[in-house]
Amino acid sequence: AIACDDSTLQILDPSDPADITVVGTFASDAGIYRCYAVGDTVYTNGDKFTIIDASTPSAPSAVGEFTIVAAALGLCVSPPYAYLAEKSYGLNVVDIADPSSPAMFDRYLMMDAYVRGVNIDRYGKIYLATDDGLYIYEHSGDSLRQLGFWASPDYAYDVVIDGIYAFIACGNAGLRVVDVSTPSAMTEVGYYNLGSEITDIVLEFPIAWGVGLWARVNAFDVSMFAPVAESQAKPAEFDIGIYPNPFNSAVKIRVLGLGSWVSAIEIFDISGRKIAEFPVGAYGIRHCIAAGSHDACRTTHDVLWTPGAEIPSGIYLIRIKGETQCAVRKAILLR
Repeated sequence: AIACDDSTLQILDPSDPADITVVGTFASDAGIYRCYAVGDTVYTNGDKFTIIDASTPSAPSAVGEFTIVAAALGLCVSPPYAYLAEKSYGLNVVDIADPSSPAMFDRYLMMDAYVRGVNIDRYGKIYLATDDGLYIYEHSGDSLRQLGFWASPDYAYDVVIDGIYAFIACGNAGLRVVDVSTPSAMTEVGYYNLGSEITDIVLEFPIAWGVGLWARVNAFDVSMFAPVAESQAKPAEFDIGIYPNPFNSAVKIRVLGLGSWVSAIEIFDISGRKIAEFPVGAYGIRHCIAAGSHDACRTTHDVLWTPGAEIPSGIYLIRIKGETQCAVRKAILLR
C-alpha cells in the first residue's frame, strides 16, 4: 500500500521486483500522506483519517473515516487505537474499536514543535518524532505521561523501534540510532550522515532503509544493533564487564557465557566502522590475556583491547555475539 500526495492510495503487487504493478487504487477527497496496513485493512491519514478494506486489492473501499483538524504526518496503529502525529497539534488518539465509526479518543496539545512521526513498541510506549527530537510517552487511560526526551541534531521525521534501539530519520543529520532502554537517559550510540536529507525509515533487520530528498533510497547495515529486547523479555546468555571505563590506553573486556557459546567480540566506532574483532571459541579465545576456562555451564573470556595512537578519543561500541543473542556495550576512550 502506497500513500500518494495526489489523494490516492495505490495497492501494488511487488511479487516480480522487475515489474511492480498497480492492482488497485483508492481515491480520496483529501490528501493522503501516510498509510499503515494490518492484515487486509489499510489505515491512511493526511487531511483525513480513513479505514480501508483492501481484502479485494483491485477494489479497495472505505469502511470508515474521521476528519482531522490539522494534517497528520505520521501514523501508527495498535488496536483499539490509532495514533496520529498531527503536526502542530501534537498527538491525536483515535478509537478504532468500531471501524465503521472511528472517533477521536483524545488530542494532546503538548508540543511546541511539529510532530512528524509516531511509533509504538511492544510494551505500549509511544515514540514521537518532532522538530525538537524524540519524545517517549506512556498512554494510560485518558492520560499521557512523558518518560523521556532526546534532543536531535535536526528535525526528527520518522522513528522505528526495535528492541532497545530507536532508528530515527533525522533530516539532514542522517540516520541516528538511540539507545532507549532507559527512557529518562537516552543516548545516541550510532549515526550515519549522508549529507542529504532522510525523512522516512523502514527497518528489515539487519538493513535499515532510509528515504529522503528526491526519493533517494539508502540501505544501511545496522547488524551491530541486534534486535535484543529489553532485559525482562529474555534472559541474557552472557554477563559482560568492561573496565576501566572510561579508559585511556587499554580496556579489559570480560564475557561470562551462561550456558551458551560466545562466537565473537567486535568493536565499532560511533559511525559503525569496525575497529577490531576477537574470534571466540567454546573453550577460550585467541588474542586474550588468559586462556578461557570452560565447564558444563559457563565459559569465561578475557580480551584486552589496546587501540593504537591512530584511534581517537570518543565512544566505541563493543558487540558480543552469542548463539541467539547479541549485546552492545559502550566504552569511552579518553586520550
